Amino acid sequence: MSTPAIELRDLSRHFRVRSGLFGAPRHVVAVDGVSFAVPAGGVLGVVGESGCGKSTLARVILGLLPPTSGEVLVDGQRLAAMDRRARARLIQPVFQDPFSSLNPRRRVRDIVALPLVAQGGFAQSEIRSRVDEVLGRVGLDPAMGERLPAQLSGGQRQRVAIARALVLRPRIVVCDEPTSALDVSVQAQILNLLAELRRDLGLTYLFISHNLAVVEHVATEVAVMYLGRIVERRPTEALFAAPEHPYTRALLASVLTPEPGLGIPDVGLGDAMPDPANIPPGCRFHPRCPAAIARCRSEAPLPRRGRDIEVECHLAAVG
Repeated sequence: MSTPAIELRDLSRHFRVRSGLFGAPRHVVAVDGVSFAVPAGGVLGVVGESGCGKSTLARVILGLLPPTSGEVLVDGQRLAAMDRRARARLIQPVFQDPFSSLNPRRRVRDIVALPLVAQGGFAQSEIRSRVDEVLGRVGLDPAMGERLPAQLSGGQRQRVAIARALVLRPRIVVCDEPTSALDVSVQAQILNLLAELRRDLGLTYLFISHNLAVVEHVATEVAVMYLGRIVERRPTEALFAAPEHPYTRALLASVLTPEPGLGIPDVGLGDAMPDPANIPPGCRFHPRCPAAIARCRSEAPLPRRGRDIEVECHLAAVG
């Protein structure tokens, strides 16, 4: 079996936060024992409600936050054992908002070149050549390198952010809601660009989004997060066709449709949002689960694995 492009082993990230100046500190579990592996060239879509731990997971993988426990491996190498420059050569981010992720006072050319300058050892001629090459690859005229971000459209700014991520020729790209700040028509262009780059450059993506339609379009596999845990993971087509976990079914049922008269769907989850500082005993989804039984309230489900599926639910039909 080939080595995964990226692998997480029991990765956790906890925080201690205070409510106000004199409030007692609370223990917040943002990511809790997450494990998965993504093969080279794959796209793992990570979905879930706001606050489920998706973005914290991305920041731990990128090294922006240290893990509380567990480890991240790229091509079998522990990222924690690498310095920042070595990590940056392997894994790069594309963030949500191109309006805030680019320095407004620097030219596009300098923004894209920054990772090369930070690495050191590149001649100016090579830096210029690489910047021109990657700008062309993301669909921008190299002459745009002389512009400021304010002189570009939102889609062009996100192309600049993608170019900056690719200029070091990484193996992994972590996309954290890369299209949610863009118009719908521009979203499609960026998604098609990411698919083309993956095919041409052999990239592996970790694609974090709350937009299920986008994830269905780009991902080869989907991981569903709830209160810091992966509660279901399986190939995209199978998950959307026959979800096993009640939370996954609720997420899919929540997707709005353009059909007139249907209104807002009622998925039966109630109005209370999950609290990572107050995780319930047993199955952490049971207070909102319409199918919960007594066992769910007292016993946390272990991951149940079958062919191309992993699900944490006592009621899942997994052989």
